Amino acid sequence: MAEPHVISALRLKRAEISGHIHDLEKRIARHRANLANLDATIKLFSPGTNPDAISPKRTYRPTRYFARNELSRLTKDALRTASGPLTSAEIAAAIMQAKGMSLGDAAFKEIVADRALTVLRRLAKREIVAKSGTSRDAKWAVNACILT
Repeated sequence: MAEPHVISALRLKRAEISGHIHDLEKRIARHRANLANLDATIKLFSPGTNPDAISPKRTYRPTRYFARNELSRLTKDALRTASGPLTSAEIAAAIMQAKGMSLGDAAFKEIVADRALTVLRRLAKREIVAKSGTSRDAKWAVNACILT
């Protein structure tokens, strides 16, 4: 038979998760009502507009590893101080070294490289950095016109 303290802990954890789900469902219902009101207001001012055609905006989710805009700053710093173009793995290593993180964890380095790639793509859209090559072996550098 199961230990009573194990069952008690599992019941508490289940109650906690169930409470979170209930709270989130209530928040979703509230947001859906707000969205329906906004859609009706849009239709009132612009009957020809389809509110469903408006793409949702991604929300900012903070990470515990980097402060807001810190990863972008560290990425640009790594590219500025480099003697030539860098791959995303090299940029991740430079970022981790600047933050004093261990370079031995390959899985974490891959996570940092993926996040750096997201930053690099955003910077490339703004023409701050330039990409040469394709796929994971692509090299990134600060755009030449930005330096002048």
